[in-house]
Amino acid sequence: MKSIRIASRASKLALVQTDIVRKLLEDLHPDIRCSIVRITTQGDRDKSDFLYQAESRGLFTSEVENALLDGRADLAVHSFKDLPTLAREALVIAAVPKRESPADAVVAREKINSLEDLPPGVTIGTSSLRRIAQLKLFRNDINCIPLRGNVETRVRKVTEGKVDAIVIACAGLNRLGLAEKISVVLPPKEFIPAPAQGALAVQIRADDEELASLVSKIDDTNSRIAVEIERCVLETVHGGCSIPLGVYSRIYGDTITIDAILCDLDGKNYVKRSVASFITEAKSSARDLARRLLTEGGEQILEKIRKGTK
Repeated sequence: MKSIRIASRASKLALVQTDIVRKLLEDLHPDIRCSIVRITTQGDRDKSDFLYQAESRGLFTSEVENALLDGRADLAVHSFKDLPTLAREALVIAAVPKRESPADAVVAREKINSLEDLPPGVTIGTSSLRRIAQLKLFRNDINCIPLRGNVETRVRKVTEGKVDAIVIACAGLNRLGLAEKISVVLPPKEFIPAPAQGALAVQIRADDEELASLVSKIDDTNSRIAVEIERCVLETVHGGCSIPLGVYSRIYGDTITIDAILCDLDGKNYVKRSVASFITEAKSSARDLARRLLTEGGEQILEKIRKGTK
């Protein structure tokens, strides 16, 4: 019997995501048995409102990766959007399982059918600069307040009346069995999600060839290509997961379409661009798209945010 130790954040959502990978692996062969190594990360311990103000990257991932590097685990499962674009030495992403919905969703206290239905001056909880920027772009009367915590905590803030609504990833709600809480799904072509949102990254040590061969069987090719291209835009922009950048790519046969947006935090200035190309040319197209975002106004937007001004 082959035993595989899987490192995971200790949050409920992270453990659910890790269990998805565990079941995929155990379904491959009856002799595979997986155990979970729970890791509490800096991002879990840091309760500050806006993590973009933190200096370090990999707040939710580096300590999970350490468990791989020091031999406490054989494999790690991450929310792909949390991983820095610069990979840790000696570690590789061996698989990207089929992606969940990349879209964002609104969970509102009152019944609504769209963002237009929210009342004037509505209070929306989110600590994501990307979500704040696009909400302000859509409606400048929206009042965004910082909101952190696990998915259940954020949903509870709505039911308790602490906020009128929240914007949160569909994937987390779906994986936790909370899809009925969704008031509105925001179309990802219009409200562009974070790079790799909804995707899982299965990470192993680069020298573990036996495990690489096994894990590769749960890889979904189109999901991997789509999220790698989104992250290519992020890498070219030289931004972490906390800049107001949205990127969404989707594959049609042998072509890929990429939408991207950079928007300032008051919704007054933004750069939104799209490109379509053959998959074989996708990385080059993604880099060109990212450079266009920067040269056509995105660099000024990022500089304002770095200076802490609007």
